Amino acid sequence: MPENETPKIHPLDPVKSLWDVWRHEAYNFTPWLVEHIGLLSKALNMELEAVETEKTLQGAGRVDIYAKQANTGEIVLIENQLGRSDDSHCLRLLGYAAKAESNILVWIAGEFNSYHLSILKWLNEADTINVYAVKAQVYRVAEVLAVDFQTVVEPPQSRPTAYPSGKKSSNTLYGEFYRSLVARLRQDDIHKVGKGGWNGRWRSFQTGLPEAVYATRAEDRKIQVFLAPGSKERFRKLQEHKEEIDSELRGTVLWTEEGNWFRIILESNDPFSLTSTETEWEVTRQWMAKNLPRLRDVLQPYIDQLRKDEEAVSGAQE
Repeated sequence: MPENETPKIHPLDPVKSLWDVWRHEAYNFTPWLVEHIGLLSKALNMELEAVETEKTLQGAGRVDIYAKQANTGEIVLIENQLGRSDDSHCLRLLGYAAKAESNILVWIAGEFNSYHLSILKWLNEADTINVYAVKAQVYRVAEVLAVDFQTVVEPPQSRPTAYPSGKKSSNTLYGEFYRSLVARLRQDDIHKVGKGGWNGRWRSFQTGLPEAVYATRAEDRKIQVFLAPGSKERFRKLQEHKEEIDSELRGTVLWTEEGNWFRIILESNDPFSLTSTETEWEVTRQWMAKNLPRLRDVLQPYIDQLRKDEEAVSGAQE
């Protein structure tokens, strides 16, 4: 082409509906997306590897694309939809959030309504899951089609513009540290305390006994998992079984009393810092993911007995 000749420029015309490009979600759109997973990877800023399509998840239904994050191995579940977001697809996503072995969910649709976006934003406020809503738009350029993926909901910590100074708050960093750990513990049937639960350097988990919690602690030179029974009386009753508990846990168990603060603790000697690398954080997560279930398995029978005893006393008083 001569230097002084302007190249032919075609208009970018949006295709009205994704259905005009892919006639079927499962038979057309899903295989195309697997083949072009790099386009979605770029939009999400994560390296994805598609593993399986139309995979059945135990207790959580069937997911369109079962993928993994290449650099971490984290499972990524992708739900595809060609039209406007609807309750059916949203319900499937909530099922994945509740029961699937994943802490990254991606919902792709041609358009999202405000109601579904509010649900996804609410899910992102928890420590348990990373949720992305991705709007797919196809454009026609002359005789060629081009697709654009735009994230319309994403986890707060994935937005660099949220921190103009480049510095994140400690609560945000703790959220990033704990998010995948809480998801892993949920797979061991250890569920985070909801409203009123501990935040920051701590996370608290349900025991089935009011005011008693399992918990984690992560701060400089303090990596712990522990039980806080909630009262001096409960702590004393557990101490009656100290020898058996210490023996079952097969290691150094700390029984601490600090004012009205009673704990049965397993502690790591490894260092921890909020400014550590993701790799260093993962070492701490793995230790907690191993030892909190171990602590729970030993202590839960005693906790269950305390609950039964307290319910019996309460019933007798009524």
